[in-house]
Amino acid sequence: MKQLLMLHGWGFPATVFSPLIDLLATEFDVSAPDRPGYAGNTTISDSPDITRPDIDTPVLLIGWSLGGLAALQLALRQPDKFTGLVLLATTPCFVNRPDWTLGMDNAVFDDFRKQVTDDPAIAMQQFVRLNAGRTTDRQSTAFLSALSGKATPHALQHGMYELAETDLRQSVAEIDLPVLLLHAADDRVVSAAASRWLQENMPNTRRLEFQTGGHAFFLQQSDAVVEQIRTMA
Repeated sequence: MKQLLMLHGWGFPATVFSPLIDLLATEFDVSAPDRPGYAGNTTISDSPDITRPDIDTPVLLIGWSLGGLAALQLALRQPDKFTGLVLLATTPCFVNRPDWTLGMDNAVFDDFRKQVTDDPAIAMQQFVRLNAGRTTDRQSTAFLSALSGKATPHALQHGMYELAETDLRQSVAEIDLPVLLLHAADDRVVSAAASRWLQENMPNTRRLEFQTGGHAFFLQQSDAVVEQIRTMA
C-alpha cells in the first residue's frame, strides 16, 4: 500500500483527520501522529519531524495549517523522503510583517496569544468558532469542540510561538516536489490569498479552492478532499 503521512494543525490532535482517514485507509497506509503535547504524546521536542523520525519509503506528506508549515520545512530538509505535498489551508507566513499582508493582523494574533496563555479553554472555544466557515456547520463544530481539550497548555503556547516566528517565503521556491494546495474561500484563520501566493511562488504546484467549509474545510468537504489526495498518491 502507498503511504500517507498526515500532520495536524494547532489546537486539535491527529484525530481531527479521522473523517479523511476513514475514507483513505482502505487503499493507503495512513500515519497521523500527534504533535508533542497532544492526545497524550509526552514527547518533548521543538522539531516538526519528531512526528515521523524514520521514513523508510518515500511518502505523500499532507499538512493542515501549522502542520502545513511543518510539512514545508520537512520537504525543504529531506525532499527525498516524500513523493509530494498536499497542503490544507496553509500559508508560508502566518502573521503579517512589514512586507507581508496576507497573514493574520498582529494585534489580533497577540490578543489571541494572550488568551491562550491566560485561559486556554476559552481560547479553544473561540478557535472552534473560527474554524467554521461563514455558515456554521453544527456537525463540524461539535466534532471540533469534542477535540478541543486534547493539547497541553505548553503545546498550545509553543505552537503559537511557531506560528509567530516561522516565515518560509524565501525558501519555498526550492521545493521541487509535486504540490497540491487545497483551501476554502471562507477561511477566517488563513486567508485563501496566502495559498494563491504559494501557487505563484512554488514550482510544480496546482491549487483547488472550495467555496465553503472554513479553516477545517476538509470536514465538510471530505469526499472531495480525498478524491484530490488520490490524484497525488
